[in-house]
Amino acid sequence: MRAAFYQGAKTFTTGEAPVPVPQADEALLRVRRVGICGTDLHIYQGHLDHRVPTGGVIGHEAFGEVVAAPAAGGFGPGDRVVVEPLWFCGRCRACAMGASYLCYALKIRGVELPGGMQEYWAVPAARLLRVPDALADDQAAMIEPLAVATHDVRRARVKRGDRVLVFGGGPIGALIALVARHHGAEVAVAEVNPFRLGLLETFGLTTVGPDIDVQRFVADWTGGEGVDVAFEVTGNAAAARAVTDVVRVWGTVSIVAIHAEPLPFNLYQLFAREVHVHGSRLYAREDWEEAIALAAAGAVPLAPLVSRRIPLEQLQRGMEDALAGGPFMKVLVEL
Repeated sequence: MRAAFYQGAKTFTTGEAPVPVPQADEALLRVRRVGICGTDLHIYQGHLDHRVPTGGVIGHEAFGEVVAAPAAGGFGPGDRVVVEPLWFCGRCRACAMGASYLCYALKIRGVELPGGMQEYWAVPAARLLRVPDALADDQAAMIEPLAVATHDVRRARVKRGDRVLVFGGGPIGALIALVARHHGAEVAVAEVNPFRLGLLETFGLTTVGPDIDVQRFVADWTGGEGVDVAFEVTGNAAAARAVTDVVRVWGTVSIVAIHAEPLPFNLYQLFAREVHVHGSRLYAREDWEEAIALAAAGAVPLAPLVSRRIPLEQLQRGMEDALAGGPFMKVLVEL
């Protein structure tokens, strides 16, 4: 079978590998689509070399079809599924608290463990979720990032009537905005990419482009009070510096992006307005279930977010194009 292998910073190669032999608790999947996400771009740039082995197979946003599955697993050949790509110990304090997605020994398929950038993939049946027939393949491949967004919005306790500002209108930022709006919030998205700004506006979202001062926009929008919730989804130093300046008294700042290096962060506003700040990473099972329900109901539009499909052999070029900031939202690898 074909697979893409990480060979170090800015280098992927495509080659042959044996078809995996599933263990007793595993299903064998024929992979159909894999998304390229922000974590993958960090991997490509070498930022996660302490986690990703040389020769490893990445790809955690995967959708596939079951080829074979254990009899007791609840899945059978032909079932369309997405993969919750987490390995957790089930014994540590995080797992005991109900936060297994933050397990102290956490490993992610597509980062530390083999991921979906291969034609066949063996994964535990317990980590599969069935995809409704109403969803096309491209939409199914967007369920994982949608689960990230449902988790982020739930963790930030976004509610009806809130005003929410999202720094970053890429795939995750766009999905956070759409989920927050579904929860009844008024939403604005700050973004610099013209293509993404145009796409966000087709969804009826308020946008804050690079020619608009974000703090002034927020002051006008909220009567000087500040937004209820601000999400930082850019990974950009300027956004990290600005995010605490736009929230109200007892407001919430949610850090979603991966920041590869320590950055200046305005702690004074945390003190002055008693701002709540938290990180938001990955997802719980309930976030996947909400994501699938939203997608199946058409409550969050997924298909328009897919800008391009590429073959596995073009993975390296897809990474480079995504980093260049061109006219793309979501790039999917089609196997």
